[in-house]
Amino acid sequence: MSVVDVSKMWSKSGGSFTSETYDPFDQQWALTEGYQVLVDDPADDAVVVASAIGIPPLGAPHPSGVDAEVSSIVPSPLGPVFWMVVVTYTGETIEPGTVDVEWTDVTTTEPCDRDWNGAAIVTENGEQVDGLSVDVADQIVIIRRKFATINPAALREYRRSTNSDTYLGWPPGTARLVGLSAKNRFKFGQINEAWDVTARIQFREPFAGTTAAQAWYKRWRHEGLLVKDGVNIRRAIDSFGQQKTRPVLLKADGTEETDPDAAVFIHTQVYGSIPYSALGLV
Repeated sequence: MSVVDVSKMWSKSGGSFTSETYDPFDQQWALTEGYQVLVDDPADDAVVVASAIGIPPLGAPHPSGVDAEVSSIVPSPLGPVFWMVVVTYTGETIEPGTVDVEWTDVTTTEPCDRDWNGAAIVTENGEQVDGLSVDVADQIVIIRRKFATINPAALREYRRSTNSDTYLGWPPGTARLVGLSAKNRFKFGQINEAWDVTARIQFREPFAGTTAAQAWYKRWRHEGLLVKDGVNIRRAIDSFGQQKTRPVLLKADGTEETDPDAAVFIHTQVYGSIPYSALGLV
């Protein structure tokens, strides 16, 4: 079993060029070549034909030098010992300066303890109302671009940090990298590489007395079952001297606060702060 002859077919040469952004520097292409293959045994199969000397192997670069490699080899029998093989090269331009930016938003449900005017939500008798929530819409920017190299160790710091600089018009503390993916493409026979990076950055608008720098802080009401009484700490009690079973509001010094509108809210930092401009996305 052997291949007798491999010859190129001019009638099967062709290709297609497309661009999602209508940009000559952001193209995808598919180039085809056809070959006639003659074998000496009808038992020779598609594996023998596809691996014949003269048929470009998978991953081989296009002979013209364009950035395209063999992605498929399709043998088709035309007779007992005669085959046609269509080879397809695929590739795309790699232009690091091309940036694709998309704006969208996401809605989250957050606890609500203040009305639109900032007053505490309480009953007629001054008790805090718990369990209410409000929908908050955060803007999200999705940025796609190509990079020659990436540093995963450095990128992981951004997954635990907010912006320390003004980023896309948003003040420090409001932006957080909530998603990052990078797809790698290796060129056949070469050591250089290219990465398709997609980043999702979510922007949070501060509200309810929160500053921009605290937009991603954890905001919680200072309350508990224990209150400070002079130098001692005791269980909160009601007007009948009975221990309370629900947390009471606390002042900053730990003593009991009886005015709901004077409730103390504490903002706790849970993310670091680093410059987002260093990401190099835009």
